[in-house]
Amino acid sequence: MKKLLVLNILILTCYYGICQTISFVNGDGSLSIGTQSNRTAWITLADIDNDGDLDALIANGRHWAEQSYIFFNDGSGNFKSGRPLDQLLQASYCIKAGDLNGDGYLDIVLINDKIPNRIYFGDSTMSFRKYQEFGKASPSRHVEIIDINQDGHLDLVVSNRKARNEIWINDGKASFTECFYFGDDESETIQTVAVDFNKDGFVDLVTAERGSKNKIFINNGRHFFNKVKDFGDDEIECRSIAITDINKDGFLDIIVGYLDTANRIYYGHKNLKYENFKEFGDSTSTSSIAVGDVNQDGIMDIIEGNVESVNRVFMGKVNGTFEIKNLREDLKDDTYHVELGDLNNDGLLDIIEANSDAWNLYSFTIRKK
Repeated sequence: MKKLLVLNILILTCYYGICQTISFVNGDGSLSIGTQSNRTAWITLADIDNDGDLDALIANGRHWAEQSYIFFNDGSGNFKSGRPLDQLLQASYCIKAGDLNGDGYLDIVLINDKIPNRIYFGDSTMSFRKYQEFGKASPSRHVEIIDINQDGHLDLVVSNRKARNEIWINDGKASFTECFYFGDDESETIQTVAVDFNKDGFVDLVTAERGSKNKIFINNGRHFFNKVKDFGDDEIECRSIAITDINKDGFLDIIVGYLDTANRIYYGHKNLKYENFKEFGDSTSTSSIAVGDVNQDGIMDIIEGNVESVNRVFMGKVNGTFEIKNLREDLKDDTYHVELGDLNNDGLLDIIEANSDAWNLYSFTIRKK
């Protein structure tokens, strides 16, 4: 078992006028979701068993056949029980949850590499035995679950690497037979985020691309995305993006995680011109970016999941700069995804890491006056 450092990250903040210390604590490795060292690509937090706390869905395999899992939160932020999602081993890249058929139970969408993607339907038994496949065997990397056509039903936006991306329309009964495409066959889309960029009431799409510039696909109101704006550089590979108004100017900004170069914040503009940017970090290879106000000071922080390097928290400051804090000084795992969520219901966002060939770790955010 790898010995982990108890994370003593001391950050002085003033919250409601009281100076406090924030620490990220892992407990010498005791805070892990299971003890497998799988090729984990994604972890999603969702209340699968409807008991009021966040459970963990884990997608394993990537290019190789492995088992994906559900781990149940005991209410205090520990994962003492779990189960395989399916007995079938699959090459899985992403896992998400949403009530696709409107029965009050969360369903699970598992996204696979070059084998059919699957939907597992939830019910009172939490067995997820009922499933259906959708789409063809594509090199899929990510799914966004959102009502793209505003008909009251959750649709599926699937990102593909070196194949056109897919939008699968929910017919209201969680049958996905109608598909619209965006992007092209040569695009290497690793992630798609759905958000209304131009504030016209329709959901737009922004993509993280490995082989070209990142793109914004504008919704014309009929879930067609034929107007495209690109940003970034052709020669820099991107795996992850996150969206927030980080400078609070009323326009959405795009935080981009790059491989082998500094990450960037592209600042929003009323004409969707993402030309102005600010670099943060260094030449570390970043696989995942998450944003959230982890210390509750009203300023967004950025969490960086890295490959063969320590993961970091960029604590936002009032003047727009960041204070960099390492999460783990003694480990340099391959982190494919970082997720934020309040695991122990204390009101603070905790940090969860999806690690390849290493334990999937999480750190509690602790506040002391």
